[in-house]
Amino acid sequence: MDSVLYKPRNEGLQIQLRRYRDALALSGSMVIVLSVWDIIKLFISFFLGENTISEIIESIMAQGVYEVAGAGHEKVMRALLWAGFMVVILIFSLVIFLFHYYIGMSAFRTGRQTVKKDKRFYLTLTVFCVVVSAVLIILNTISFMTSTDSSANVDIAFFIMEVTAFINYIYILYAAGKIKKLEKAGGVRK
Repeated sequence: MDSVLYKPRNEGLQIQLRRYRDALALSGSMVIVLSVWDIIKLFISFFLGENTISEIIESIMAQGVYEVAGAGHEKVMRALLWAGFMVVILIFSLVIFLFHYYIGMSAFRTGRQTVKKDKRFYLTLTVFCVVVSAVLIILNTISFMTSTDSSANVDIAFFIMEVTAFINYIYILYAAGKIKKLEKAGGVRK
């Protein structure tokens, strides 16, 4: 009768490995989602920040750049400057997204064990993101404490999202480290 009963084959090590792999995959997905926040933050800073694009363009126009093109071409130069700024911002947004996409998909694939060969470069990029996030959190905190600006709600939103991203990056590093340690301890191969 005992042979009929179901005996689970999951050992504690396998359960922990599965837990950390799931966490790594979930954190990788979160990096991709948070990249959208970074792009939104970029647009907020250029359109609603201290030095907006329109102010930058007006300062360039005040220097007489349009006079080079000839009289009466002020509107054309302004449109070209707007188009140039938008192209640069969109290219920079694409680079930001692809950077986070690489980290997120690498973590996701490692967690789901669908990576073809062992790539750990995403962990180096994640360490870089941890450092940048920590610096942004510190700068945001200092800015929030010394600010007399009425945009406190925006600063709080930036702070909360940056702390969330920081914790997510730390957890990617933690989960990847635990997976490596558990695989070594149990002699488990991916």
